[in-house]
Amino acid sequence: MFFNRYRAAGNDYNECVARGSCSTSPEIRSLQEVILIFLRQLAFYELKLDELNASYFENKDTIIEGVVTLIATGEYSHEQMLEIVSKIYSKMLYARKEYLNFCSEHNLKCEDLKFTLKLNPKMTLPDIIQSGEKAFLLRYKKISPQQKNLNEILVMVIKSVSANLIRLKEYDKFDDVAYKNMLNCLNSLNYPRTSADKIKENIDNLARIDINLIDMLEQSQKERFGEITKKLVPQTTKPGKAVLVSGTNLQNLYEILQKSKDMKLDIYTHSDLLIGHAFSVMEEFKNLKGHYGSCFSNCVLDFATFPGAILLTKNTYPNIEYLYRGKLFSAEEIPPKGVIQIKEDDYSPLFEAAMEAKGFTHGREVEPVEVGYDKEETLAKIHSISEKINSGEIEHLLIIGLSDNSDTQEEYFRKLYALLPEKSFVITFSYHHRTENELYVNLVNNLPEAYNLLKEIFALVPVNSENISFFFTKCDANSISNIINLSNLGAKHIYLTQCPPYVINPNLLSTLKSLYHIMPTTVPSKDIEKILAE
Repeated sequence: MFFNRYRAAGNDYNECVARGSCSTSPEIRSLQEVILIFLRQLAFYELKLDELNASYFENKDTIIEGVVTLIATGEYSHEQMLEIVSKIYSKMLYARKEYLNFCSEHNLKCEDLKFTLKLNPKMTLPDIIQSGEKAFLLRYKKISPQQKNLNEILVMVIKSVSANLIRLKEYDKFDDVAYKNMLNCLNSLNYPRTSADKIKENIDNLARIDINLIDMLEQSQKERFGEITKKLVPQTTKPGKAVLVSGTNLQNLYEILQKSKDMKLDIYTHSDLLIGHAFSVMEEFKNLKGHYGSCFSNCVLDFATFPGAILLTKNTYPNIEYLYRGKLFSAEEIPPKGVIQIKEDDYSPLFEAAMEAKGFTHGREVEPVEVGYDKEETLAKIHSISEKINSGEIEHLLIIGLSDNSDTQEEYFRKLYALLPEKSFVITFSYHHRTENELYVNLVNNLPEAYNLLKEIFALVPVNSENISFFFTKCDANSISNIINLSNLGAKHIYLTQCPPYVINPNLLSTLKSLYHIMPTTVPSKDIEKILAE
């Protein structure tokens, strides 16, 4: 998707390679287990209070933000994780107290949870980590491997829903129905003897709800930032003071542009915010100069060469605390260690840092990159593809999803393209090789916009068609949730990239394969053989 300027001996060169941060440390994993225990207990008391009309989900933010911290594998320090643990634990104890007091005052019979883990002020961080390890082992001691794997899958879908609810909040919207369903699923983890069939039912229902949230996000983006257009984005830099906005949060980018429009500051995007240039509302900002660097995985090198201040938005930046102190800012509630926090939408520290920095002393010429799409033109191409499938001119349609910006993936699809049979066609949102039998739409990992276009495709080519093969190239909670929903809609051929074991372990993958007919990618030649045989 982007031209990758940083390659090492033909291998991916990124944060993982540079710092060895490609997995979750055992300590962080134990703290995440502690967080999950307290979150599901808090969910229990929230639901009980709601049943009694004694509360109106006062802890929404605590719960969804707490779940999202489980996605991060390296951006939080031990101290920050401990702070999160303490906050959720306190909220849970208070909700429990409120519930028990209400029951006592109204002479009601209360249902209380048996606590598997308790904290006290004398406990040190190692004590809590050790408690998390014990709790993890205890949680799965008396349930079957199938139940364990399904619970893990359910947690992944819960993460996806929570992340999408947080994104909706950026547009001043929320979905109470989705939240309550997520809360019920979180609470179900308190009951280890829940049958495998029931857990799967919870997974499937929540995945369907997650798709509705993505639809809401697409509508919200459109309302705030206008329609997606086709845009040729400059990657050339100009002399002057500059701010780099990195990550995925379009609202943060919009606020930066608004508040700096009368300042002598140039604003550049980084990583997935490249898509911001394609929204019609962004065209009014003359201070939006272009895109800098490549993708998130190259942030170490991109940030090092950027001569201004940098705002980090809605992304995980592992081991970032050692980088560029005084240069990095974040508007997140809990910023990564060593990063200056922006509070109450006051970006003045960011702008001051940019003005004090060296800035660009001379320009740099880089080829522009095309993002977005022309709606009328693209829909016409989709109609043509549909007609060719119906006539038999196209026998195999491959849909390649969003990108993980991997050289390994790039090489995989380069070889796959070379092996495609004559009567095949590719619709891709990521990796492409400029062939005639291809429709490439660069949406830069903007899932709501990709989903909106997929709806147009599925209106003409049914999702359960034998002609379609789907390739998911990102291995994360959002992808797993979308795959589950796609499978339940009848998709016949779903391929998932090889996932790191800390994201999806082999046992979990086995369950996904058996229940949702997901096939891991292997080598292009074998995968093509499989597609043709189907």
